[in-house]
Amino acid sequence: MYRIISQLRLGTGIFLALFLVQHLTNHAFGIASIEAAETYRKSIGAVFQSTPAVLLLYFSLLLHASIALLSIYRRSSLRMSLWQWLQLLLGLSILPLLLGHIIGNRGFDLLGNVDPNYYYVVTTLVLKPEILVKLVALILVVWVHMAIGLHFWLRLKPKYPSVVAYLYALVLLLPALAYAGLANMLQQASTWADNPQRLDQIYSGVNEMSRSEVRFLRGLESQLLIALGLILLAVLIARHLRLWYRARQGSFAITHPDDKNTTALIGHSLLEALRIARIPHASVCGGRARCTTCRVRISTGLESLAPPNELEAAALAKIKAPANVRLACQIYPTANLAINPLVLANQSLNESLHRGGVQGHEEYVVAMFVDMRGSTSLGERVLAYDVVFILNRFFTELSSALQESHGHYAQFAGDGLMALYGLDPERKDHACRDALQGAGEMFRRIELLNRQLQIEFGESVEMGIGIHGGEAIVGTMGPPKTPLLTAVGDNINIAARLESQTKLQGSEIIVSIETLQKESIEFAGAEIKSLEVRGRDNQVRVCLLDRSHLNPGIPI
Repeated sequence: MYRIISQLRLGTGIFLALFLVQHLTNHAFGIASIEAAETYRKSIGAVFQSTPAVLLLYFSLLLHASIALLSIYRRSSLRMSLWQWLQLLLGLSILPLLLGHIIGNRGFDLLGNVDPNYYYVVTTLVLKPEILVKLVALILVVWVHMAIGLHFWLRLKPKYPSVVAYLYALVLLLPALAYAGLANMLQQASTWADNPQRLDQIYSGVNEMSRSEVRFLRGLESQLLIALGLILLAVLIARHLRLWYRARQGSFAITHPDDKNTTALIGHSLLEALRIARIPHASVCGGRARCTTCRVRISTGLESLAPPNELEAAALAKIKAPANVRLACQIYPTANLAINPLVLANQSLNESLHRGGVQGHEEYVVAMFVDMRGSTSLGERVLAYDVVFILNRFFTELSSALQESHGHYAQFAGDGLMALYGLDPERKDHACRDALQGAGEMFRRIELLNRQLQIEFGESVEMGIGIHGGEAIVGTMGPPKTPLLTAVGDNINIAARLESQTKLQGSEIIVSIETLQKESIEFAGAEIKSLEVRGRDNQVRVCLLDRSHLNPGIPI
């Protein structure tokens, strides 16, 4: 049900936005003349003037407004962010501003033989400035309400940042052009405002209507405004009664980190409870399950929660969250909870929307650690800036080798780096082969680099590589301003330990046998032995290799 309501809200909003964009485009043609705007209305705009389109338009408008009223009724707290309040107040003011426009056009069209063309509408605006004021306000209110809604929907899309500048230009340009077109048409219509014959021609359909029909339509706006006010009042009263009923159902306690504990009434969502208690909590989408920034890890009380609804389940599945991670906006506790927020309340969307809960998700990867040998002694023989120059060239070659072998640069530390293989689902079954090919390409590139360094500095660089695969926590980690997609876990540590063993074992590359066997890789004549690895109780069986094992042309 939640997903259906969300999809209806989004679908009706998009259709109304499409209508609004083409309607303002129609107004913009008024920059040329009323005739130009009318020609657009009867050609391109005719699609939206057809009976099915008009019925769909009013159905979308009423359904969108009804869903908004339903969201007000369901809110346990009216504590909202500034943008939420702005969107809500703008949305509530649309129908009162729109009623007169609908009655003046569609009402007279239905009861009389009135064509609500641009000549009729613009002339009415010239003769009745109060209607013009409402129309100018209506365009601004509807446009800003639409822009806020679309922005907070689209900002969750990965390609949105690349097009947002163009959309901002459209948001500013289109209403400006519509206002300019409206102003030009008003000026044109003012030339015949004192011409009785022209006015009789424009209002011929209205003049043919009975006085009772005209009086009914002109009094209908005030009656509908009263009805809208009563509907809103009824929603607020119903919401108050609902909260009163909830208060009788009891309460639950929330144990929050940093001693920010509180209690809330049963029936409140966790997010609402935190807001009522004025406890800062991230929620980029405003509590609609369109993002995962409000997610929390449940320490105690998970068994008392209802299973995730469709919206929550889809959002959590997208980030591969574990079972004890839930969305605060979608859970309605009935018993005490202990929680740990997984996104800082002041984090931006881009900083917080990474996969897999607090640290990432568990996944099989092959980790490669590469370390330059002798960098300390190199600094004693070469000037400091020359060392920086050599290191930059060294890492440039390693980076190129990673790109050619489907590897991902994960971390940089002094004179070494960590790379991950197998992040691409299509290369998951070839992660070890890709890592070995990457190691071979690194040694090939370093040989070429050393020839140049011998000429320029009389120096050369050597390196050792450790490779091991296994399950690890993969995710976006690090400082909010400079996060990296990396991995942590015991298997990552093993790869680092194998690299540190390369110098002790007199080998250039050490790969765990477990990783090789996963892809049925064998190296004839290579030394196999068991190594003591710091932090591991059991020895690790490894294969000792050198660059000759990875020369181009030798199959892996």
